[in-house]
Amino acid sequence: MGKTDVYKVIFSSVFFLFFIFSIFALLVSQFSDIFSQLFLILTGDDRVYTTLIRFFYFFGILMSLGYVVFSAWVQKDIFIQRLFSACICIIFIFIFILNMSISKTFDSIIVGLVSIQEISHLSLTELIGKNFIYIFISGFFYLFFLILPLVVFGFNYQFNQNNKIGKCLAFFCPSLNICIVVLFASAFQAYYDKSNLFLYIDFLTFCVCFILFFQVFLSRKDFLGFYEYANILLLVIGILVFLFCSNTLSQAENYYNARMSFYLLGFLGWCGEWMYHSLIDD
Repeated sequence: MGKTDVYKVIFSSVFFLFFIFSIFALLVSQFSDIFSQLFLILTGDDRVYTTLIRFFYFFGILMSLGYVVFSAWVQKDIFIQRLFSACICIIFIFIFILNMSISKTFDSIIVGLVSIQEISHLSLTELIGKNFIYIFISGFFYLFFLILPLVVFGFNYQFNQNNKIGKCLAFFCPSLNICIVVLFASAFQAYYDKSNLFLYIDFLTFCVCFILFFQVFLSRKDFLGFYEYANILLLVIGILVFLFCSNTLSQAENYYNARMSFYLLGFLGWCGEWMYHSLIDD
């Protein structure tokens, strides 16, 4: 029996807790007349998910700063990891200060997305400009946490670890568990009755990523352990719930707060993953 990955256990447990909270809130809002506004309230500005996002920013600062300090004390050749962690810390500090100083949250960008009827009156530059933050955040996670790693896994691409670049890419490549959480975050959307073009593009991109993930699931059984199967089960349940609750999601103007919180959970999980292994691995 292989050695239990302590970090994988902790991360999967945290994901399970947030999964239960979000799914329960959605189901109650969808099927209960008394608490039909529950999910809308939780995703509102300065409510639970907004507070959770700010907590993740703050936790990211503490985690990356703590890693820089602790890794400097450990006698290991992990300069690149320390430098990477320091950059992440600076970015989190900047975003945290910016987020605390303005009232407009990421999900309000969704409200401002241009409707299909208005697209004909805008140039491509104006269209992208109005939706830049939404496109950037979603595109970042789609590209670096789903498409690229899933292509690497699915087509069994091996990094050349005889050079520093290949070794670095292999080390920082997200694990399948991280990909599952980010895919769950990307699935957190209404699957019909979308109000604008970019939401349809978002859904199409999610479908492509899900197909890539399914390819990994079929071809790379060596990647699948107990926690991978457990998180895949949560992913499937989540997708079904989002499908049945699309009416509630389409009415929640600030649902992107919930999605952003899972994006941040996946990002922090990825950071903690390589930080943990850089300290314990030989």
